Amino acid sequence: MEEVRGMVQKYIGVPIKRREDPTLLTGRGMYVDDIKLSNMAYVGFVRSPYGHARIRGIDISEARRHPDFIYAMLPDEAVYLPSWMKYPGLRDVPRYSLARGKARFVGEPVVAVVARNRYSLNDIIDSIYVEYEPLPPVVDAEKALKPDAPLLYEEWGDNIVMHSTFRAGDVEAAFASASLVIRERMANQRYAPTPIEGRAVLAHMDPTRGELTIWDSTQFPHVLQTYLSQALNYPEHKIRVIAPNVGGGFGPKSSVWPEEVATVQLAIKLGIPVKWIETRREHMQVCGHERQQVHYVEAAFSSDGKLLAIRDKVIADMGVYGTFWTETQPVMVTMAAIPGPYKFHNYEYEIYCVVTNKAPYSPHRGFGRPVAAFVMERIMDIAARRLGLDPAEIRRRNLIPAEEMPYRNVHGIVYDSGNYPEALERALRFAEYEKWRKVQEEERKRGRLIGIGLAMYVEYTAPSSERLAKGLGWQVGGYDSARIRIEPQGKVIVLTGTASQGQGHETVYAQIAADALGVNIDDVIVFEGDSKNCPYGFGAWASRNTVTVGGAIIKAAEKMKEKLRQIAAHMLEASPSDIEIEDSKLYVRGSPDRYVTLADVANAAIREPTKMPPGMEPGLEVTAHYEPTAFTTCSYAVHIPIIEVDAETGSIKILKYYIFDDSGVVVNPMTVHGQIHGALAHGIGGAIYEELNYDESGQLLNSTFMDYLIPSALEMINVDVEHSETPSPNPGGFKGMGEGGSIGAPAALANAVEDALAHLGVQIRETPLKPEYIWRKIKQRQ
Repeated sequence: MEEVRGMVQKYIGVPIKRREDPTLLTGRGMYVDDIKLSNMAYVGFVRSPYGHARIRGIDISEARRHPDFIYAMLPDEAVYLPSWMKYPGLRDVPRYSLARGKARFVGEPVVAVVARNRYSLNDIIDSIYVEYEPLPPVVDAEKALKPDAPLLYEEWGDNIVMHSTFRAGDVEAAFASASLVIRERMANQRYAPTPIEGRAVLAHMDPTRGELTIWDSTQFPHVLQTYLSQALNYPEHKIRVIAPNVGGGFGPKSSVWPEEVATVQLAIKLGIPVKWIETRREHMQVCGHERQQVHYVEAAFSSDGKLLAIRDKVIADMGVYGTFWTETQPVMVTMAAIPGPYKFHNYEYEIYCVVTNKAPYSPHRGFGRPVAAFVMERIMDIAARRLGLDPAEIRRRNLIPAEEMPYRNVHGIVYDSGNYPEALERALRFAEYEKWRKVQEEERKRGRLIGIGLAMYVEYTAPSSERLAKGLGWQVGGYDSARIRIEPQGKVIVLTGTASQGQGHETVYAQIAADALGVNIDDVIVFEGDSKNCPYGFGAWASRNTVTVGGAIIKAAEKMKEKLRQIAAHMLEASPSDIEIEDSKLYVRGSPDRYVTLADVANAAIREPTKMPPGMEPGLEVTAHYEPTAFTTCSYAVHIPIIEVDAETGSIKILKYYIFDDSGVVVNPMTVHGQIHGALAHGIGGAIYEELNYDESGQLLNSTFMDYLIPSALEMINVDVEHSETPSPNPGGFKGMGEGGSIGAPAALANAVEDALAHLGVQIRETPLKPEYIWRKIKQRQ
């Protein structure tokens, strides 16, 4: 057993099998759609078939005649959906639970329908007639900036939801002194995270007490509770949100969507349980769209490969708006993340967040950072090629030295810890980089096109309240909470303010609590996902939970141990300072035979309080909150894929994929590897396969898995992972890491493809790297 930060590590660092898995793998999980209530009705939506149209009239007379029809909620009953983000240059969007006046994208909900029978629901929806006046749509963000473009919100006078600029250092002087200036247009496509379970909500109001219970496939039960109270003007103390088992989150479930609010409205109005379950087509059409940005980027380098400055103009396609609660933040995070692990002092950018007649822009695993890594890492490779440097060498010359940590980057983001130069060198050795360079050279003589990619990134996780408020204008907290209660038989109940979507919280939190308290892990039970029975928390996003909830668990455990030691010392006639806790036993230091069990102490504190020290309050229950002391908690990684390109078809085959990762103190290596592998699948999908395609009228052309490609088990490879541990300055030394694989992959694979084809003069400036795109690039050069 190792002692780290005053805590004996018996379980932290051990690949314990996930407690959740037997229930989930045997089909005994309880998801929203598994919950059945008496007299439950079903909700569906009449959705706009137009990308842009005025709503002239709605006729529900035929629907009313259907025997299973209960109610149809029309746009005049829709409620306003407020924003929690106030940032200079950000406009308020007129966002409602149903489209009011105009429909602005295909799939926007216009009428909410309630039916007795799920199987009758679509028939009733089809019977409702909506009269539309089609308007000209705009589906290209650059065209939407033109003076004569159709306007989504006429009162604005343009299609810009946010315009923002940033400047640090003397950018003009840096470019004037540069030996090499790179000017490129880089683009990333729109794609979706596709969790196994789509959005889902079941709402029921107790008509006698007015208490509203909502089961929701959400990433943040407490936030949803507070937001519904605000949007619906309903007393928050009468709202309870429960997140049961959730089949993947990946970002969009940390939004509150119009369909969710409309469903809850119907539960209040009708006084019966109502359920809405999203279909796959609805999910693809409406939910989780992100990434789509165009960067007109310039970079200045000295003759020896030092990065001097970056200047960037960004046009981000936000669709109809950015969803609550992140609004335009994915784009803002892109710009904050572009500096990556590199040291330079001159940075300037201009952002245009543009609305178009497409589905809303919402969080997606990686949250803007995959675009940032793509831009920066492509710049590094392009500069290396033009300066005659190896891609690894140009990175060596620009990485932030370890001795400068903590480091404030050119954008003002504080990197709390890390050793980027060491990570690069260890990754190169781990991936046998020099060997692969020789293999590449030999195989090219035989006609094989082998490419070696290299990409680095910094993922700032668990942002503090200060970062959220000052950097993003966000009216939310960065802290989280944990409550520890010990029951008379010695079982430790841990309640947290989060909800799991498959991350392994039940296991990881138990490992942290067991080590922090000194108890057997089998005595620890974790509960979460209930806004009324768990302490207030901000949910799962920004790879934050191990840091924030883990920190809160450790703080609560410290408070609990203080009381446990006092009670045990009283029972053993010893000093509290001499009491040690291990394996659910409290013993006198140096005398392991003098002990009481945790159950003995708990029984005294709860059932027999006369056994406690005089004057001590009964009970064993403490709550703690952890606010990250670091501005951000930064994990980082190096990705090195080895690929082969087929020149005849343009297809890519990934031969090997190496990741060197530093996510601080690793609680469970097995879950960390699973998170990396899962995020890498997202990254490979976004790099090669996935793209949401719209035609000029705003129709999504690929809304099923028949024509929207995601990597399957056949396309995924076994990733080789090596870890380093640079502890963060928080109670457990933890860092977030749940999104990293999705961040580095698009950049690394794009670099690998260009590396394979550079001798042909092929240049890669966009994703996805589909075979037809690569084939055309090759043929153009030939």
